[in-house]
Amino acid sequence: MTLTLRTMKASRGVLFVALALLGIAALRDLARLGDALPWRQLYDFGDFYCAGAALDRGADPYRYEPLHRCEHAISTNPVFRSDAQRVVPAPLPPYDFPPFMLAARLPFTQARAIDVAAIVVALLLALCGLALVAVPLDVAALALVLPAGYVLLNAGQVVPFALVALIFCGVALARGRPRLAAIFAALTAVEPHLGIPVCLALFICAPRTRVSLLAAAAALITIGALLVGIAGFAEFVTRVLPAQAASEAGYVYQYSFAYLLRTAGVPTGPALFSGELSYVVMLTVGIVLGSRAAQRVGRPELLAYIPAACSIVAGPYVHMVDLAFAIPAALVLTVSLRGTAREVAIAALCLLTVPWIPVWITKKLFLATLFVVGALLVRLRSRAIAGTALFLGIAVAIYLLELTPPPPLLATTIGRFAPTDLAQHAWSAYVEQLGSGTVLWLLVKLPTWLGLASLLAACWAASRTPRRTAQA
Repeated sequence: MTLTLRTMKASRGVLFVALALLGIAALRDLARLGDALPWRQLYDFGDFYCAGAALDRGADPYRYEPLHRCEHAISTNPVFRSDAQRVVPAPLPPYDFPPFMLAARLPFTQARAIDVAAIVVALLLALCGLALVAVPLDVAALALVLPAGYVLLNAGQVVPFALVALIFCGVALARGRPRLAAIFAALTAVEPHLGIPVCLALFICAPRTRVSLLAAAAALITIGALLVGIAGFAEFVTRVLPAQAASEAGYVYQYSFAYLLRTAGVPTGPALFSGELSYVVMLTVGIVLGSRAAQRVGRPELLAYIPAACSIVAGPYVHMVDLAFAIPAALVLTVSLRGTAREVAIAALCLLTVPWIPVWITKKLFLATLFVVGALLVRLRSRAIAGTALFLGIAVAIYLLELTPPPPLLATTIGRFAPTDLAQHAWSAYVEQLGSGTVLWLLVKLPTWLGLASLLAACWAASRTPRRTAQA
C-alpha cells in the first residue's frame, strides 16, 4: 500500500512538472502574438461604435450609410482599404445601443480601451459567479480563458455581457432569488438568440419569475422603442434579423444547422427554415432537460444553463463567439455528476473550451490549448485512460489541422449599394465572394459539434439521475 501511494505521488509530481513546463512554453508563445493579442484586436467593436454614432446623430444604425463611411474612417485594418464597398453590419437589438452611443462621443481609441476594460471586468465577474455556484475558481478560469478570455475579447462583442448575465441568473436561482434571476435572464437577451431560451425556461418552469421577466422585457423594449421608434424596432425584428441570418447562412465561421445545410448545397431559404425549426426543437429540449436536471441533480442553476447551451446547438445562426454560452452548463455538470456521466461532461468541457478555428489559424495558441486541456483533466481528476485518450486526441487533431492552415480569407464586396440599403446586403455580397472554403472548414468544426453532442448526453444523464445519488 505504501509503495502504491508513493508511486501515485511520484506520478502526479511528474505530471505537475510537465504541466508547469508546458505552461511556461505556452506563455512564451502567447507573448509573441504581438498585434494578434486579443486586446489589440476587438475586430467587431468598430461596427458597434459606428452604429452607436449613427444612432446618436439620429440616423438608422442598420443602414449601409452612415455605417460604411464611419467604419472606413476609423478602421486601421488593411481589408477596408482594399475593399471600398465593405461594411460589417451591427445587428444588435435597439436596446443594446445606449452604451455605444455614449462611446461614440469619445475618440475611437479611447472608447476601444474602455470596451477592453468592460469585457475584462465582465469576465472576472463571470468567474466570481461560477464560484458562487460551487465551481472551483481555478477550474472556471481554465474553462473560460480561451473561449471567453481570448475569443470574446478578440472580437469585442457583447456576448461577454450576456454570459455574465446568464451566470448570475444561475446564481440567483441557486440562492432562491427568482425575481433577481428573472432580471438577469432578461439581460441575456442583449443577444436575443442566446437569451430567448433562458427567458422561456424561467417563464415556463419558475412561475415566480414571470412578473419580473415581463417587466424587464417591457423595459428593454421601451428603451429600444424610445431610441429607434416602434417602426425601427419592427425593422430590427422583421428585416434586420432575417437579413443577418440569410447573409451568414454560408459563412465559414458559422456553426449553425443552416450553415451545414448550405454547405451541403441546400438553397438558402430551405436551409434557414430548417435552421429555425431546429432552434425551436433545441429550445424545447433545453427547457425539458434543464428543468429535469435541475431537480434531479439539485442544481437550480441548470434551469438557465442547459437551455443556454442548447441555444447554440443547430439553429439558423450560431457564430464562433456564441460558443462560450455552453461552458456554464458543462462546468456545473462536471462538478455534479458521477461515474461515466461525469467523464462525458469532462470530455464535453474540454472539447468546448478549445477555440478550434483560432487555434487552427494561430499556431502560437497550440501549447496554450494543450496546457488548458491538460490542467482541466488533472484538476477534475478525470480517469487516467479516458483523460489520456482525450488529451492525445485533442493534441493530434490540432496538430493535423495545423499541418494545413487555412489561406487568408480575402474577398472584395461586389455590387452597388444605396445609402438606405440594409448593411446586410453588402455583407451578403462579401460572404458570397468569400465562398465556403475547403472541406477543412467543416472538419475544424467537428470537435465542437462533438463537444455539444457530449454535453447533451451529459444533460440527458443528469435528467435521469436518481435523486438519492445526486450530489448537492
